[in-house]
Amino acid sequence: CAWGKVKSRLSVEKKEFALRYFYWAAASLALIVGSYFVFQSTVTSQAFSETAVVNANEKVKEITLPDGSSVWLNANSQISYSEDEPRNIKLKGEAYFKVAHDAERPFVVESNGMTAKVLGTEFNLKNTKEGVRLAVIDGTVEASALEKVLMLQKNQQVDVVMKDNVIRRSDITDMNFLSWKTGMMTFSNQPLDKVLKQVQDHYHADITLDNEALKACKLSVTLKNLSLQESLNVIATLLNGSVEQKGGSYVVLAEPCEN
Repeated sequence: CAWGKVKSRLSVEKKEFALRYFYWAAASLALIVGSYFVFQSTVTSQAFSETAVVNANEKVKEITLPDGSSVWLNANSQISYSEDEPRNIKLKGEAYFKVAHDAERPFVVESNGMTAKVLGTEFNLKNTKEGVRLAVIDGTVEASALEKVLMLQKNQQVDVVMKDNVIRRSDITDMNFLSWKTGMMTFSNQPLDKVLKQVQDHYHADITLDNEALKACKLSVTLKNLSLQESLNVIATLLNGSVEQKGGSYVVLAEPCEN
């Protein structure tokens, strides 16, 4: 009958509609899932490609940043930066920066609560036990810490002591703090105890005197690109003395000086 034919036709169309809807829903779901994985892959790829991390293990490491700036990383130090913004640096440890000039893009270094901002200059930034020290070798640096902003000129430095909420600016009077980079220490009529303290810090060694009276001895000497043993031999020769190694420590032996 006519109604039977109509009913049969409606049933077929209903099945075809349901089948088309099923295919459409499956295709949509596949598109959504595929887009999600593509998005995740892109985000993951960007996360890995945008951040560059450079470590210096037991030796000083020199690198050139994408903007042409040079960085010397002290041993056991690290910098990280975005590959899209290589002039925004995060520092752990100590580093010397020679910044390529760019008037439109400031060079910014963040380290242990301090931010150093420059256009093109040279400076050393070091994390200390108390906080951080910034020393300007050339040019001008804007230093921000503890909600204060200081403009530092060539041969000026600033020390930040976080626990005491103190920030101090002073003139640089001793360039031996750069011995880790230059390999050179120069002393002019300096007490022996001060000389040995800097030698200890430079070589990370334990050095003692066999006679406390030796601390008052004055020395004038330049130590350049020498090993620890060679440096101690030079000092001992100036004192008409000698050096003994006991385990991992070194002892300087000599007669007290006549100052």
